[in-house]
Amino acid sequence: MKTMVSLLLAPAHPASGSFRWRWAALSLALATAPLAQAQTLIETITTTSVSNTLDQTQTTNALPGLDRAKAAQQTQNAQTQKTNAAIGATDPVTGKAAAPLIPFNTAQAARLSTARTLLSQGDARGARPIFEGLIAANYAQPEPHFGLALSLLSLGDLTGARFELTQFVALSPASFEGPYNLGVIAARTKDYDEALKQFTAAVALSGSASSTAAPAARRQLLEALAGEQLRRGDYAGLSTTLTQALASDPQDLSLKYRLGQATAYAGKGAEALPLLYAAAQSDVNRTGATLLIADIYAAQKLPDRGVRELDTAAALVSSAERARLLVRKSQLLQAQDQTPAAVQAAREAVQADSKSAAAYSALGTALAVSDLKGSLAAWQTAAGLDAQNGGTLLNLAAVQLSLGANAEAQSSAVRAMKLTAATDNASLARAEFVQGVAAYRLKDYAAAVKALGSSAARSPGAQTSLWLGLSSYARKDYAGAIAALGESVKLGDSSAARLNLGAALLAAGRFSEAEPNLRSVVVGDPSNAAAWYQLGLARKAQGKDSEAKTAFSSAAKLGYAPAKAELK
Repeated sequence: MKTMVSLLLAPAHPASGSFRWRWAALSLALATAPLAQAQTLIETITTTSVSNTLDQTQTTNALPGLDRAKAAQQTQNAQTQKTNAAIGATDPVTGKAAAPLIPFNTAQAARLSTARTLLSQGDARGARPIFEGLIAANYAQPEPHFGLALSLLSLGDLTGARFELTQFVALSPASFEGPYNLGVIAARTKDYDEALKQFTAAVALSGSASSTAAPAARRQLLEALAGEQLRRGDYAGLSTTLTQALASDPQDLSLKYRLGQATAYAGKGAEALPLLYAAAQSDVNRTGATLLIADIYAAQKLPDRGVRELDTAAALVSSAERARLLVRKSQLLQAQDQTPAAVQAAREAVQADSKSAAAYSALGTALAVSDLKGSLAAWQTAAGLDAQNGGTLLNLAAVQLSLGANAEAQSSAVRAMKLTAATDNASLARAEFVQGVAAYRLKDYAAAVKALGSSAARSPGAQTSLWLGLSSYARKDYAGAIAALGESVKLGDSSAARLNLGAALLAAGRFSEAEPNLRSVVVGDPSNAAAWYQLGLARKAQGKDSEAKTAFSSAAKLGYAPAKAELK
């Protein structure tokens, strides 16, 4: 004997009082200059424009550091002075006391100038042998090592470039260019821990009292470090790095925005507000900054303040940006159980941008509370606009399941799984849950057991175990049903789980175990006719005829026909 129970879908929106910040998806941009544009030893970059925000990917643009206007002899003299001061008292190869640095002679200086010119013109192949010859003639001079490293970088020989840069760092330990370019190589080879280490060292060297790093070079180093900190989600470190960058350009609203984001992500929302309000004055940053401001107020239990900020900004931006703000407004209102207002905000978002999948998703979420058919239409439109979004398809599947469109729900859930990351166990478990319930309703019990078993393994839950138990029962696998339903009772202890557990125990002939389960159901809900009837069966099977008659009578009074038959 089994009784159908109602399906509880995973919530499509946060429950009241459990609102969590909905951060924009983070995109990572490697904050390093292209290999062919890495700065040289003597001259650093003259300008840089780097934007590595938390919510959009942009590329680094840096001018190469080769300055053709300077004479070779002038650069050689400057380097000689710099290296003599930095080289220290030990030889980089032997570790013994280093001999005084021997300057290049006139012919060598001319060859160095030629090699640098070739490199600046993109002829790394022609520059390479000249740099190698200079290293052979005067190994302790650091610049040929650096020039050869840049040549090898351009030729794609990362191993050789890394070796030459390590030699350069040993010969010129006070120069930030060595660690920086070692960081570039590490990042290109996806050795991100090493990249972080090298960029951190480069920033420290460029900020020392003896450093001659130009502001633009310093900014590029900070951007490189920021990129690696962002990659690993080190928002506290990122805040520190961006604060240093902002110190050199206090009016940079983009930097204020990024620093505000990092500060908020580091759990310091209130401290981020001044930065974000400043950034919101810019048309470029207004929408992103306002979204984050609203989230911060919501986290401070001031959702109404957040809604007002969204409304104010929405009046100042384009239709597409207005839609983004209205979507967030709908989410905030939904989190506060203000469903009608949430629906209205979502409808306004759709009107502002009829091509926005996010707007239709917000409408689908808001309507799911009271208008499932309307929700279905919204989710179908969202899925059509963003067919590669597994989350959208999964929500569509859940609504289809709620409406009894089981085959459609199963199909949508299968498609959603194909688009879901293998590490996203929560979404995969939910998709398998939908598949399993749909399969059960379609009487494909073997498929139901397989999907629900996998879902329970990924993310245990009372509802999943309940449906797994029902599916196992339908296959007459009573031991499997008892195990699953018992787990459901442990996880949720619902009357539905206890009732079905009692039925499975009855089917397995375990009458004495079934009786207390069923008795607990009728104690909690005396109007449950099916539970009274099954309790009567459990007692009758144990020879407790008088007690069984009492249970059957209770079920019959509630109109349960099978119980009336037992009383005849």
